[in-house]
Order: sequence, then C-alpha cells, then structure tokens
Amino acid sequence: MKRDQVVLATKVRFSMGEGVNDEGLSRYHIHNSVEASLRRLQTENIDLLYMHCWDPISPIEESLRAFDDLIRQGKVRYIGVSNFKAWQLMKALGLSDRNSWAKFIAAQYQYSLVERNIEHEFTDLCLTEGVGIVPWGPLGGGFLTGKYHRGKKPDDSSEGRIATMAEDTEESWQNRNIDRNWQILETIDDIVRNKEHASHSQVALSWLLNQPAIDSVIVGVRTIEQLEDNLLATDVDLSRDELALLNRVSEPALQYPYRFLQNYGER
Repeated sequence: MKRDQVVLATKVRFSMGEGVNDEGLSRYHIHNSVEASLRRLQTENIDLLYMHCWDPISPIEESLRAFDDLIRQGKVRYIGVSNFKAWQLMKALGLSDRNSWAKFIAAQYQYSLVERNIEHEFTDLCLTEGVGIVPWGPLGGGFLTGKYHRGKKPDDSSEGRIATMAEDTEESWQNRNIDRNWQILETIDDIVRNKEHASHSQVALSWLLNQPAIDSVIVGVRTIEQLEDNLLATDVDLSRDELALLNRVSEPALQYPYRFLQNYGER
C-alpha cells in the first residue's frame, strides 16, 4: 500500500522512558517523541498527532506552539486531542485562535453504547468548534461483540481483553458486568436476529456512526476476520426505530446541571 493511501496517527504525552523529560507535553518531549516516531515508522511525516492527555506541568501554550511548529516544519499535518476535560479542550482551542496556531481537528474519546458520558459536553462542543470525534473503545472493550453472557465471567485472554483487564481500568469486566449493559446487549441480540447477516459488532458500530460529530471510529481488532466484520458495519442500515431503541436502553444517567437544564434550561 502506498503511503499516501494511509492516514497515519499517533500520540504524545505518556512515559517513553525513565528520564524526567521522557513524558509530558513539554516542547522537548513533543519534538523528541515525534522524531522517534518518524524514525520507527520510516516516514517523513505524521498525518495526525494527538495530545494523549492534559499535562498539568507543561503550560498548554508551550504544547500548542510546539505542535504548530511541527506543522510548519512539515513533520505533522494535523493535530488532535484525547482525554482532555471539556474546559481544557475549549481553552486550547481559544489559545490557538488567539495566536493563529494550528487547531485541533480531531478528538479521540471513549464512546460506545456502554459509555456515552461524553455526550453531556463534548458532542455539542465538537460540533460547534468543527472538531471531529474519533471514538476509541467502540465495542466496549469487546463487550458488545456478543461473545459474553450474563453471569459467566471470562476466564483468560482467549476470551478477549476484558478477561485480563485490571479492575480499575475503563474496560474491565467489573465495569461492564452491570444490568444496564446486559440490557443493551440483549437489545442488540434482538436487532441481530431481525437482520440478515448482521453481527453484534456491526450493529454497535453502526449505531456509533449514526451519532452527531462522529468522523471515524477506531476499531481494535486482532484478526483479519474481525477487521472484515467490523468494516461491514457501514453496510448495516439501522432503522429510526432501532436507533431509538438503542438510544433509550443505553441512555446515560443525567447529573446536575444537565438534569436541571433538561427540565428548565430551554424554556
């Protein structure tokens, strides 16, 4: 495959060594990480470079200026953000506007039928600011593939990543094994039974592709068969009623101030 037919994305922020400058979003670490990535990938540029997470030590102005410099040097084409809080993302976008620096064009966040909390803030933010959401964990760490069953905990890695995840991780069995999530899976079961050749993964991914502000989806596959199955999600046409059913069963609980705004904010 030719290089120009591939969208090459990577991230910078977390530790890549034991030194004090081997992590974070300082100019030093950003530039060193990009140079190392270019050598490993044997390419001249990165299509999309993400800030993997907020750095409370390095000034965000320094980080954004370093990203802008990389674009001007031709080493990076576009920049994105991942795991920032909403106010952090908005602050970064404002600083880029003020200083005429390159702006984030993509936002990578966990998003799926079993994890919809970004809808409270990020969907509207990204839509109004022109930032495309690129979800990770679109199948809930494999939970939405249909291979798990209520009351039967997976035993080892042969049953997927969920079996090996520590309890405090986002996609652990402890976080997925709740009644709400089983109801979501049972709803997908019903939809799959009524569709010819559709898989659980395809229905879950199709729902995601129908959500506002979604530009693309990051799938985590281990085999060619899984990749081919996931790609066919674009051929699954969910009806308005099916989308409404999935929305209803997976709707996240509203907390303040969203609960208040739903009741009184738009009157």
